[in-house]
Amino acid sequence: MKRKSTTQIRAISGNTPQETAMLFNEAMRELADLNPTYERDGSMFWIYYTVVTEEPETLAERHEMEGERAHCIDCMYCMRDLNRFGNIDGRKKWATCGHSGERTNIDSTACETYYRLNDKERRRF
Repeated sequence: MKRKSTTQIRAISGNTPQETAMLFNEAMRELADLNPTYERDGSMFWIYYTVVTEEPETLAERHEMEGERAHCIDCMYCMRDLNRFGNIDGRKKWATCGHSGERTNIDSTACETYYRLNDKERRRF
């Protein structure tokens, strides 16, 4: 995930001291989540704040930003270990990925392959 932070400035100036104070208070309430700082320059205020934007670098990060979070157990390539009766052994938290051949925890976040397959399925319908 790429994070970009950009410093912003807002100038506050009113016709009267009361109007300046009202505009300053309103701007500080509006920007409270961005941790603003300020400087006073005579009858004017300069408010400094930083805006942070996140940009996904991978398909998985893009889906996670949209609120869609999947785990390895949700993937069709997840091959769980079987017990002696041929049933899935629910006690084990590890499985083999049928795509990469690696061992993975079933609670790990899904890889790019899972999201690529799901995107293809959505386009098909």
